Order: sequence, then structure tokens, then C-alpha cells
Amino acid sequence: MDGITVGAVGAAIIAGLVSILGLVIGKEQKVSEFRQAWIDELRKCLVSYLSNINAIADTIRTRGTSPSNDNSALIAHYKLLNEASNGIILRVNSSEKPSKALLKSMKEFEDLSSDNSRLTPENIKKAEKNFLNASKKLLKFEWKRVKRGESTFVWTKRIVITVTSLLLAFFIYSEVHSYIGSAPAPRKPTTISFSSPTLA
Repeated sequence: MDGITVGAVGAAIIAGLVSILGLVIGKEQKVSEFRQAWIDELRKCLVSYLSNINAIADTIRTRGTSPSNDNSALIAHYKLLNEASNGIILRVNSSEKPSKALLKSMKEFEDLSSDNSRLTPENIKKAEKNFLNASKKLLKFEWKRVKRGESTFVWTKRIVITVTSLLLAFFIYSEVHSYIGSAPAPRKPTTISFSSPTLA
């Protein structure tokens, strides 16, 4: 195979690898957009969860000072709380460490809400702090994942870069080797011999 053929094959292979990388990047961009939208929805659920926990506690304390049989406000907040809770649970991966910490903090709120007498400002503040810390760590973890990219994209990029680098090195080596092989051989120096004179 001569140099021109090797170069053409190499160029075709590199072009194919670049095309594959382009397709993966396009797909990765869409996945990142979906994941960012997912993070935004998760953030809304986290805010709604925390807001309704505090609203329920405030409603119970207010009702304690002004007894009333109207539970409509309390029921409405519990409904929104359940929606936010289910939205969080459905969006997180319970096997990952940041998600486990968040679900644990939510369990603290559930334990408090099971007994209205425990929904005191002090208990709420402690559980709220744990919930906020876990939420921040989870959102940071997911944001780093968006910046880093999906594992498929990361590995494809590494493979394409590695293979392209090896092919380029091979083609450079082949060109240098063929150039050296086709170079004219060095001319041997011309030697002049002198014969000694014969004596009469």
C-alpha cells in the first residue's frame, strides 16, 4: 500500500471518528438540556416541600391559639406537601449518597408531622437545616454531572481522541519511513590510485 492510499484510508477513518463524536456530542447536548430541566423541577419540589412544612407548622400553631374546626387550609398544605414529596422521590436516585441524605432529612419531617405537638419552631428549624444542607449537596452533585457529561459521552470522547492520536502517529511514522526509504543512497567517494614509477 503506497503513501497516497494509506493517507486516504487514514483520512476516511479520522473523518468517520469525528462524525461519530459529533453525533455523540449532539445527543449529549440534548441529554444535558433534559437533565437541566429535571434539576429545575427538582428544585421547585424542594422549595415547595420546605414551604409547606413551615406553612403546616404555622397553621397548627395559629389554630392552637384560636381553636377552629376549619381544616381546609391545613389539608391544602398537606396535599401540596405530598405532591412535593412524591416529586422529589420520583426524581432522585435512592442508591446515591446525596439522595440518601436528602431522603433521610425528609424522614425527619415526616416523623415530626406525624405528631402535631412535635411541630415546634425548634424542631422545625433543626430538620430544616438538615434538609437544606442535603438539598444543596444534591443539587451541586447533579450540576457537576451536567458539566462533566454523561458517561457514554466521556468514554466515547476518550476513545475517539486516543484512536485519532494513534492513527496520526502511525501516519507520521509511515511518511517519515517511506521518505527515508526512497531517498537516494549516498555516493561512494571516488578513489584515485597512483602507480609507483618503474626504475630503469
